[in-house]
Amino acid sequence: MKNTEIWLFIFALGLLGLNWPLLEIFHTDAPAYLFVFWLLFILLIACGAFKAEEKRQKS
Repeated sequence: MKNTEIWLFIFALGLLGLNWPLLEIFHTDAPAYLFVFWLLFILLIACGAFKAEEKRQKS
């Protein structure tokens, strides 16, 4: 995947993960779902930024 494709994928995943249907599925455990999703989303962004920095330094 190219760098821009990774960022678009992360953006789309964030939109889908915080959208109403998924929040309604986890309605009873909404705080736990949001905490876990937010943590995983931040880690995914950090991995994407790390890979982009590595790629930039190789060039």
